[in-house]
Amino acid sequence: MPPPRQILLLTEESGVGGVQTTLGLLSSALAARGWQIARLPVRRGRPSLWACWQAARRAQVLVASNNFWPAYWAVALGWLSGRPSVVWVHGPLSEVLQQAGASRAKRWWLRTVYRWASLLVCASQTSCDSLGRVMAGGVRARQPAVCVIHNPVVLPGTAAAHSTAASPFSADGDAPQDVMPLGFIGRLSPEKQPVQLIAMLQHLPARYRLHVVGDGELMGEMQSAGRSLIAQGRLHLHGQQTVSAQTYRAWRATVLCSLYEGYPMTALESLACGVPCVSTPIPAMQEMLGTLAPGWLAQDDSPAALAEAVQRCLAQAPDVQHAAIDRLRDQHRLETFAQAWHQLLTRVMQRSPGQGHEALGDDPAAGDRP
Repeated sequence: MPPPRQILLLTEESGVGGVQTTLGLLSSALAARGWQIARLPVRRGRPSLWACWQAARRAQVLVASNNFWPAYWAVALGWLSGRPSVVWVHGPLSEVLQQAGASRAKRWWLRTVYRWASLLVCASQTSCDSLGRVMAGGVRARQPAVCVIHNPVVLPGTAAAHSTAASPFSADGDAPQDVMPLGFIGRLSPEKQPVQLIAMLQHLPARYRLHVVGDGELMGEMQSAGRSLIAQGRLHLHGQQTVSAQTYRAWRATVLCSLYEGYPMTALESLACGVPCVSTPIPAMQEMLGTLAPGWLAQDDSPAALAEAVQRCLAQAPDVQHAAIDRLRDQHRLETFAQAWHQLLTRVMQRSPGQGHEALGDDPAAGDRP
């Protein structure tokens, strides 16, 4: 009988967002492949250190759901229990630290933690490159293996990861046929730059309407800056709502203008629903769209350029648009995502205790080390 395959998943965040969506996808995909998965919260509700150590000892692999608090606990518990630790890196770390004004001490601490991990898994090459810029400082000793596993295209709610606080809305249900509804889903926070979407809308003809799903610290600024557009019925601020396939399919395109992204699930969910995603040319979206749908990328990060990209995308013939979506879906299959994780974690579990941190470097799925 094969040995049990047990994972301890260390988590921090709760609620909605891309990290929660991907965690749900990973858990369900691995469970379908015979893995037993236990969750351990590392902030609110965290059990005693003794209980954490016991949970770690029962598992064969420890997986940190993101590269901050869960990573600290995964590496520490891995060292205490003699278990390998895997850290999932979602966003572009260098940009996140720069935006937060992180000190040199914080950067040193993170480099130290990551170098003691058994494996680092990045959600995109963009995140891998950004991690490499952080890891380049200091002494290059004890480098872990690093690989890239892209987030998959999935319908929203596939992993039951979204909030159920409100019912889905129907965008422009009674609108004339020439109305062009656009959508945005995300936190109304500085790194998402949602206020720029108001300027984008002002550069578009009057038939374009924008539906914003999400809440956050910039809601008040959005309401103030978009007052006239709200009065005209062109801007709709829906707040936090349940997101379904019908949400996306009510729109002609989704739009992104983030300061940075790792590999955004909003864009991937939109593609799953057959709806293109238009974005400013941040590296993650260049990585996703650059070879198959370059016309959906703005020429620069200005609202005017984003408005031009929206019109360029929606001017495409339906068959051209659908062909691009089909190719993007095929490159981001859930089965590929699930199998890559399964194979990597199996290799981590099967490592003998004496092997070093470089043992996974020969894996064909592994990317360039930072």
